Amino acid sequence: MPKSNSAAAKATVNVAAGPGSGAKESSDVFDDRGRTVPWMARTVHRLYDAQAQKILDRENLAIAYWYYLRVLAERGELNQLELSKRVGIASTTAVPALDNLEKRGLVQRTRDPNDRRKYFVNLQPEGKRLVDELLPELTDMISSSLDGVTQRDMRTFWKVMHQIETNLAQKAQDDTVVD
Repeated sequence: MPKSNSAAAKATVNVAAGPGSGAKESSDVFDDRGRTVPWMARTVHRLYDAQAQKILDRENLAIAYWYYLRVLAERGELNQLELSKRVGIASTTAVPALDNLEKRGLVQRTRDPNDRRKYFVNLQPEGKRLVDELLPELTDMISSSLDGVTQRDMRTFWKVMHQIETNLAQKAQDDTVVD
């Protein structure tokens, strides 16, 4: 089977949208290699995760666990459901991750006195130490990835990303929390 042709994909989008459909021009949806914004965002995210994991490996910490520590360091104690939403992980998926972090002494879960089915999660001193130690290096890695990008370009980038976030959040039907 031949590889997909980005020009053919663009033509398909234009035909599917039809005249007067209000759809964006295909040049707005696809880059010169036929990638969409979500595709590129996923690619960049995977590249960042791979670089971050190299730093986190020194502490034998999975990138998935880092997100929990980072949110707790930023937000303070949260209930387990809120933490899961802020990390962007299903609450059932969070349980094994939090089990692991708790066994390592990085977080502590305590029952909600008003509802014993719920737990609060807070960062322990060792978890705070890891965040304090690793965050500057991770920030430097992110900063170096922006070499050659002007401040003006970054302001434009943030404006565009925030507008996309707003547009998607308005379409969302659930109570997804975006951090």
